[in-house]
Amino acid sequence: MKDSNYAKYIFFIQSLIDLLLIILLFFLFLNVQYSEKEEQLPTFLGLLEAHYKALILFLFSWFFIAGNTHIYNFTRYNDFIHIIRKLILQILFFAVIVFAVSGFKSAALFSYRLSLYFLLAIFLNIFVFRLIFFYLAKFNRHLGGNFRRILFIDENKNTHSFIQILKKQKDLGFINCGMFLADVSTDNEKKIYSFDCRRLKNFLQEQKIQIIFLSLNGKLALGYEDKIMDIASTNHITVNFIPDTVYDNFSSMELAYYDTFPILAFKNFPLDNIFNQFIKRTFDIIFSLFVIIFILSWLVPLVALAIVLDSGNPVFYNQQRIGLNGKSFGCHKFRTMRPSKDNDIKATVKGDTRITRLGKLLRETSIDEFPQFFNVLKGSMSVVGPRPHMELQDSYYNDLIHRYNMRHQVKPGITGLAQVKGFRGEISVDTDMIKRVTADIYYVKNWSFLLDISIIIGTVFKVIMGDKQAV
Repeated sequence: MKDSNYAKYIFFIQSLIDLLLIILLFFLFLNVQYSEKEEQLPTFLGLLEAHYKALILFLFSWFFIAGNTHIYNFTRYNDFIHIIRKLILQILFFAVIVFAVSGFKSAALFSYRLSLYFLLAIFLNIFVFRLIFFYLAKFNRHLGGNFRRILFIDENKNTHSFIQILKKQKDLGFINCGMFLADVSTDNEKKIYSFDCRRLKNFLQEQKIQIIFLSLNGKLALGYEDKIMDIASTNHITVNFIPDTVYDNFSSMELAYYDTFPILAFKNFPLDNIFNQFIKRTFDIIFSLFVIIFILSWLVPLVALAIVLDSGNPVFYNQQRIGLNGKSFGCHKFRTMRPSKDNDIKATVKGDTRITRLGKLLRETSIDEFPQFFNVLKGSMSVVGPRPHMELQDSYYNDLIHRYNMRHQVKPGITGLAQVKGFRGEISVDTDMIKRVTADIYYVKNWSFLLDISIIIGTVFKVIMGDKQAV
């Protein structure tokens, strides 16, 4: 989307705030440095004369790094995790400059300890201002400010789902001006218009459309896409595309150049990177050890006793599920069902008679999943990832849902994005599973350590409050 005057205004305000914050904190920490060394504190002009070169270097470095981390790219599509991820990257690169200058400068600047506090102070202050900006912008769009007038052309099986998302999330700031469709009668009241290139041109100008959402593989005749692109280009209108399936190949591809010739190549997923794998595995080991030592050490005996008193042995239930690269593994759980030959082939439904009295409570609080931290420690699962499915269930949906197997690109998790988004519980229709898989594939393509942390925090809230979707 082309930059609007609003985006430029936000860019200017955020840049100015960051500039003033860095200058203010620079002189504040210089005061602390002189005080700790018990040296006479110069006047402000004296401080400026002694350290202006370091200040200029800091400011120049900050904005040079910002050009590469894109921390000032403010769009309505970004969630706060993306914003914080960019800010952390910015601080890490800026830290190299700060520590280098502090180490090489002959006159007193910052000790290494103060340098660390200086960076932390910058991060926390900018974090707060970004948080305020983020929610003020969402609130402003929710009230009708900074909106974009949009038009839908053609339709596929995802078009109306996307329209409903935009309708619910008013904070995205879109005004739907209608749809141009093939083989329909014009209905002005419903804002549905029969597709015609001449009518489209007039409509775009009259309604001052800013964005066109064009549905791929729709009902328009072949060749119309090029005409629509030409019309949009002539009127300086942005065109976005709604894929026929949310798992289309092009969403996982990037443009590469051989000399000057463009070639589409598949992107690597974040967890294909060895360093990211190391970060995630290290966190899994530390987190699972913490839970096993400080929670499961006393929780297992208590739950085991309760299960035995409620429905007898066994205490644990080990079920074969599908994990990384489609390989089967034994997934550990506290037993919540009465023994039955259907337990390995039939998914749980609401009011399932196989669930014991205690089992219902364990499922609602997610306590039945806690033994899976042993799976995490062994390496067959991760703390966060797509939830593993039963073998028969996995086989069924693999044939039904396109790109279903992409969820096997990462280790399955005790909790996942789909669960935090509310796509948990009974699968009464196939669309219930499609929603889960959509969230899982988003996770595979957009993994970050911050995303994992946010999912864990969301899961903790659901455990505390109780999850109504649990069955």
